[in-house]
Amino acid sequence: MQRRELILKLIQETPGINLSSLMKKTGMETGVITYYLNQLEKQGIIKSQKATKHRRYYHSSVLEEEYPIIRNIRKPTKKQILFKIIVEGKPSFKELTLKIDKSPSTLSWNLSELIDEGIIEKHMQNGKEYYRVKNIELLKKTFQKEFSKLFDESLGHAEDIFLAL
Repeated sequence: MQRRELILKLIQETPGINLSSLMKKTGMETGVITYYLNQLEKQGIIKSQKATKHRRYYHSSVLEEEYPIIRNIRKPTKKQILFKIIVEGKPSFKELTLKIDKSPSTLSWNLSELIDEGIIEKHMQNGKEYYRVKNIELLKKTFQKEFSKLFDESLGHAEDIFLAL
């Protein structure tokens, strides 16, 4: 397989991949990968976005509104939080701390990141604070379109539960 096709295949299989991950998976040098990335982007085949410290690469068929979901669902704790929110409905912080085996500070930080990315939101009900997915249809569509390969055996049947929603 040619270098260009290999890079494109990895981007299609792993939307949101960054340069260092491409280097690890291909064994190619930075300059070589950068050359092909620039070429693919100029041709409109891929798009990139600088998020936090890394530039991430997506096939042009991926919608920009899906980028935050793609970036965050790759992170195990955030993926776990999202599944719990979906399955539980509108859990409180306390309910999440009981269901997710992470320290409250770790959970709080990850929830804040998901809120900042616009994936979840806090809302008040009867004087109590809860979390919910901001755009469940977008999340479901993105999962179904891009992420069936991201589910691992440790989640059991969580994929089936989610896709049934």
